[in-house]
Amino acid sequence: MVTDCLILMDSSFSKRVDLILLDSTQMTNPPPGFVVRAARAGYRLLVYVWKFEKRRPDAVILFTAVGASIAEKGIMAWYARLRGVAALMFPRGGAVMDACRRSSVSRTWVRLAFRGARKIVCQGPVWHDFACHVLGFKTDDAPIITNWTATDELLKLGRERRTTTRGAVRLLFVGWLNRDKGVRDLLEAFLAVAQQRSCTLTLVGEGDMSKEARGFVKSKQVDHIVTFRGWLDAAALRHEYAVADVFVLPSWAEGLPNAMIEALAAGLAVVVTAVGSVPDVIANERDGLVVPPRDVRALSAALLRVIDDVELRGRLASSGHELAGRRFGAESAVDALIEQIDSVAGRNAPLANNSV
Repeated sequence: MVTDCLILMDSSFSKRVDLILLDSTQMTNPPPGFVVRAARAGYRLLVYVWKFEKRRPDAVILFTAVGASIAEKGIMAWYARLRGVAALMFPRGGAVMDACRRSSVSRTWVRLAFRGARKIVCQGPVWHDFACHVLGFKTDDAPIITNWTATDELLKLGRERRTTTRGAVRLLFVGWLNRDKGVRDLLEAFLAVAQQRSCTLTLVGEGDMSKEARGFVKSKQVDHIVTFRGWLDAAALRHEYAVADVFVLPSWAEGLPNAMIEALAAGLAVVVTAVGSVPDVIANERDGLVVPPRDVRALSAALLRVIDDVELRGRLASSGHELAGRRFGAESAVDALIEQIDSVAGRNAPLANNSV
């Protein structure tokens, strides 16, 4: 979500609307204790109300993850609704869909939180179906606007990339080092593959499995071919995309992962799991290799294929790069987003001087 927002700020969006900003970024992962989180959420709500009443926006845009983030943004949406201002909510955590399928309690409170919004903006058809059939939104109130993280810099990397057959094949993971990102599955699959092929693995990110993942790598004596890079700034991350050959993200739950879109734009062959909106975007065997989640054997087999078959790797990379450039650029998303804002703000003219 931070990436989404930064790209919006660098696009024409910040010139076409008057933005009133409120940062709700989580402090750390793992998150701090409940008391600290509750205090920070309470403070943000006070700042939100103060900014809202001081500037009186025409619309409110709320990016939300999972859990307490939904509750907090739901309160903000309901406040806007009660004050006669439409809110658009952008859910980004695919785990909420699984939670609502498993639990009627989760369905009840999640539905209540989202119903404060005038519209829910969906990353793809899976999110659209969830919004309509579970959250109770009308079709027109659940528009699909796909992620917009295929930046010009990454697309340039993709255009300039040349598939190589020399040296170890370089695998790349980007994301939270958490259980539901499939980090343990990835390490076990890589261990099996590395015993048979020449390859390396770079993991970008941190999370509540950071210590466990590093310990696993050291205990298996593969720390010479597995590198943990932690969180990187934009330039350093682009470098990792530039030097990698294959991107792998074996998540258990997703919405539509930004890192996958970035990897496609950078011209990497991708190996991903069939979760969230991923199957709506990636055609298996054409744009990438799609495997079932939590299936180490299938993940290992896919990695072996893309390592061994240079022609397949190049074909997937080329098709994925074309897909990213066609569907996930920032400016097309900006146009669609402003159209939705105009519709809820009840204005026919462009939002040149209005505030969100």
